[in-house]
Amino acid sequence: MSHYEQPSRLGHLLQRIVRTKGLAEQTSGQELNEIWKAAAGERVAARSYVRRLRSGVLEIGVSNGTILEELRSYLQHELLTTMQQRNPERQIKSLKFIKTR
Repeated sequence: MSHYEQPSRLGHLLQRIVRTKGLAEQTSGQELNEIWKAAAGERVAARSYVRRLRSGVLEIGVSNGTILEELRSYLQHELLTTMQQRNPERQIKSLKFIKTR
């Protein structure tokens, strides 16, 4: 019976290695960025990207000051709702916009 348990253990080991090396987070980040770009629209997406998701806070880097203010003042609630609907498993609680270069 122990011979049949080996593949399962190997599978768990590989998952742990992938997580440890950050490959799972990188893939997750890329997926979030694609969803963000679709939700934000072409104009905003051209000047912004997902930085990370931590403790339910989705951090968005924004390279344009005008778009940053627009996101904070007018679009935040709508985009948060859209991101929550498209990513219910990630439990996004808020958006944080950060000025980048």
